[in-house]
Amino acid sequence: MPREISLEEEREKRAPDEEGGVLRNLEEKLSFLLRDYQKLKKERDALALALDAEKEKIARLERKLELLSRDREKVKTRIDQLLYRLKSVDL
Repeated sequence: MPREISLEEEREKRAPDEEGGVLRNLEEKLSFLLRDYQKLKKERDALALALDAEKEKIARLERKLELLSRDREKVKTRIDQLLYRLKSVDL
């Protein structure tokens, strides 16, 4: 049955340079991850601002559409009234 190797035994077997290299490698990876995290965070914030701007644009366009629909209904009603008046005129 293989015996378990303790963490202390592993550490003793490693050379100091090797251990420093492992830590350096870990620090580099951590730095890389933190840079990417900050970059993604900035990108997320920019996308959130763009989304807010687009939502505002949609709201403005919906209000404009509502006003145009009301105007269209008013024009339609006036045209219907004019057509009715024309029909009632005896030629």
